[in-house]
Amino acid sequence: MVFAQKAENMVLIPAGTFTMGSDSRAADEKPKHKVYLDAYYISKYEVTNAEYYEFWKLQADAPQNGSKHTPENFSHLPQIGDWPARAKQFPNHPVVGISWHDANAYAVWKRMRLPTEAEWEKAARGYTDRIWPWGNAIEPHANTAANDDGYENRLAPVGSFPKGKSYYGIMDMAGNVWEWTADWYSDVYYGYSSRAAAKRPKKNPTGPTVGSWRVIRGGSWIDKIARCSTTFRFYLYPNLKTSFVGFRLAKTAEKTSK
Repeated sequence: MVFAQKAENMVLIPAGTFTMGSDSRAADEKPKHKVYLDAYYISKYEVTNAEYYEFWKLQADAPQNGSKHTPENFSHLPQIGDWPARAKQFPNHPVVGISWHDANAYAVWKRMRLPTEAEWEKAARGYTDRIWPWGNAIEPHANTAANDDGYENRLAPVGSFPKGKSYYGIMDMAGNVWEWTADWYSDVYYGYSSRAAAKRPKKNPTGPTVGSWRVIRGGSWIDKIARCSTTFRFYLYPNLKTSFVGFRLAKTAEKTSK
């Protein structure tokens, strides 16, 4: 199968079935169920301050829908700082202080999209039942709380933990920042999805059709490693801007005629 050329720093995730969820962890991660996804690309790294700055500069001159999509300031957290100064001070740190709407607008500008929750999880764990992107052992391979990793109580530049890469070689899917996904959150959604998967794998699920919160995945620099597993689910109101949530991009893999 031949796919159109990928964008820079995008990793191809091949089509196929994987196991989503966990039967041994939080209630909203249950039950384990089979999911089939078509091939897609996902960012090797989280979107950085420098990358988001290019989008923001354009919005400052011509706001989308009346919004400049400006990241929140964090004067009380000098390790993060205020916008736009931090784009120059910390260009390779993941952008934070952005809402789901900001992240989605950036994705549209890049002619991409946010990954679905299923796409995010497959990219993190692959075809295995890995608890963390690198495997099942607790290792200092991610920027998490209470971890002597050289980045205590602060963000790390993207790609700072190469030993923490996922099955597909994707960086920082545990810790550093939570990541917005496209899906609405429901604590019972897996139950519906698994009943469909009992007959055949659920294909390209996109989550509930409505909701109050958007799913975030991966854990962050303020979280203990248990919350940074490949199956752990959390959620936020889509208009919230925090110092611990960022995002990465996804793109459907388009087949070529070659």
